[in-house]
Amino acid sequence: MKSLYKIVHTACHTGWGGVEKRIFNESVWMHKNGHQIVIAAPGNSLLFLKAKEYGFRVYAVSFTPMGLFNSYRDLIRIFHDEQPHVLNTHGDIDAKIALPAAKKAEVPCRILSRHISTHVRNFWYNRQLYKNLSHYVFTTDQYTSRHLQAMFKLKNTRIFSIPGGIQEPETLMSRDEARKALAAALGCDANTRFAGYVGSLSKAQGLPTLLQAFKQVQSLICHHLVLVGSGPDDYKNRLMDMAQDLGILDRTHFTGCMENVWPVYRALDCKVLASENINGIPFEGVPESLLEAMYCSCPVIGSNTGGIPDIISHGTTGLLFDPGDAGSLAKLLLETLNQEAATLERVHTARERVRQFHTMDAMGRDIIRIYRLHQVRLNRHKGLGQDIL
Repeated sequence: MKSLYKIVHTACHTGWGGVEKRIFNESVWMHKNGHQIVIAAPGNSLLFLKAKEYGFRVYAVSFTPMGLFNSYRDLIRIFHDEQPHVLNTHGDIDAKIALPAAKKAEVPCRILSRHISTHVRNFWYNRQLYKNLSHYVFTTDQYTSRHLQAMFKLKNTRIFSIPGGIQEPETLMSRDEARKALAAALGCDANTRFAGYVGSLSKAQGLPTLLQAFKQVQSLICHHLVLVGSGPDDYKNRLMDMAQDLGILDRTHFTGCMENVWPVYRALDCKVLASENINGIPFEGVPESLLEAMYCSCPVIGSNTGGIPDIISHGTTGLLFDPGDAGSLAKLLLETLNQEAATLERVHTARERVRQFHTMDAMGRDIIRIYRLHQVRLNRHKGLGQDIL
């Protein structure tokens, strides 16, 4: 008989970004596979509201600086009442409160999930979090795992790289149908071809590099550039001004946020993620947007930073360039759009790898294996009268 678990997730942010989507999608998968889910998050957060609407048990926990003691006390009560098998924390603030509360409440398996690649400082409380208060550390990419292992001297059995799994759509539009639909939505000719970007409009995404690269190739291709996503108005305006100055605004489209991006991936002849390092440190984990594009048989180009090389093997599943190198990106755009046979071979390999290793089913099975491994270790240590940490 397989083991079923009660899992508490904590999250401190109120937005609906990649972390919150991953928590929700993972929770839905776990619930469908028989496990119980509890969400502790700010009561005004979209994660809390969506989890409540779905039917999960939810607790409103503020995680505000002025209310940390009350949040700590509330979490101890929640853990005592719920008696979960697993706690998984997902943010800097909630980890600092929930992990000690869970240890005090004797939650059997405590996980610290690190979703970004920015470095963690080696000071005393971080050492407590990573070495003494959590049983396992989950990251989304190999770069972050290597950094944390070196920083806190974590054993291989304590840290795991588990990229987010994509939720496979029930159906996908044909590429031709998707292109025509996007062209109609943008007011373009029905035969227009597109390359582009899907994600947040932020400085770390290297969008100026993409605009500069498109400027270099625009006279050599027939494509329009599509930027799908939202961000601060002042930054979007700077990007639009840049496109105007480069003379590409008439072939550059800012669509804003789209609820359903699957047809966009099907419409693109190339998806580019030009993420940059922040102060010399990678920002990007394994981007779900690249995995989604690969699943849709959309050719991908990414910068060689963070977790992007974990899924883009240069020349095999996509193409890589150095962050900020618009010239190299321009050459790769031309290679992708003009060398059809080689591009199709990469697309096929990429889609098969995503289907095998990066779906929600694959991610869920990997996590459950860790839970079961911990259960075996816990039983063994209890038999010896020892604490697992």
